[in-house]
Amino acid sequence: MKGDFHVRFRENLRVKLPWVTRLGANFVQTMKTDKTTIKSYCNSCQNQTNHSVLNSKNIRSNGPDYQFETVYYMIECCGCETVSFRIEGHDYESAFPDEYDNWTHYITVNVYPSSLKHHRPISEPYLLPPQIKTVYSESIEALKADCKLLAGVGFRAVIEAICIDKNISGRNLEVKITKLLANKLITDKEAERLHAVRFLGNDSVHEMAVPKEKALYVVLEIVEHLLNNLYIIDHHAKPVLDMYITDFQDFQVLLLKKLKTFNTGDEFPLAKFLEKDVRRLNGKIANFETDLIANIQAGEFKRLTLGAVKPFGINSTDNHQHFIKV
Repeated sequence: MKGDFHVRFRENLRVKLPWVTRLGANFVQTMKTDKTTIKSYCNSCQNQTNHSVLNSKNIRSNGPDYQFETVYYMIECCGCETVSFRIEGHDYESAFPDEYDNWTHYITVNVYPSSLKHHRPISEPYLLPPQIKTVYSESIEALKADCKLLAGVGFRAVIEAICIDKNISGRNLEVKITKLLANKLITDKEAERLHAVRFLGNDSVHEMAVPKEKALYVVLEIVEHLLNNLYIIDHHAKPVLDMYITDFQDFQVLLLKKLKTFNTGDEFPLAKFLEKDVRRLNGKIANFETDLIANIQAGEFKRLTLGAVKPFGINSTDNHQHFIKV
């Protein structure tokens, strides 16, 4: 019965598709499609959009046992004008009647450059440290190529690369994630998520367990959230927001900026020079003052000299180290 069905199906193809020759013939015929526009996924627009067909070519293989056609398109998005390459595989042997009793068949579609649908990668990857950027980019390329096992290993490796960049050491990734949390580089909730990424990556590399595509998309979202938090957001926030000062180099930049509003010879405690920006030291003014004194004595900070240790203000009885603007 199955054989009789395929014979009748091919007889129908002779009528409906004039390029089909006698049953049993083997040949390849090439011709151009007559389509001028098609719907296709646009990597830039992140959606199905109308595309103009710039060029196309059909290759039809008609053997005695299988009917198949491949159509190659060069297309341009009618919105953003992005040019891409589209390949359609038409499997006529899979033809079946739809709800309207019309014959239809399965079509496989690949668009190049390949992309992850509805995913927008980090907008400024150049802000990432080189090692992290490399492993992040290659992991995404693996997922685009449907190499799920390699993608799972790659996203785990991104966390390892972050630990290297932040000088976080440990005998395994579990310990390193715990240290990221202890150093307040991540939150408790982020640590939980990173352990989930670790589990998935471990299963991929040690057990050759292929992750599900949906799981990899969630892992990618977790990884990109971490990269944005650690490397991207601060780059935009520091120039326009009053961020906490955490290292002496940033403290010096702030102090030099504040000193521009004072006159040579002015003698005040450090808090007076910083004014309300003292809040940015997060209660660690004594630590920064100690480092500042050491730099002045070593001749490395030359805009201030050490003044007297005395009270500041009329009603104050507490002594403060004063500094003199040079």
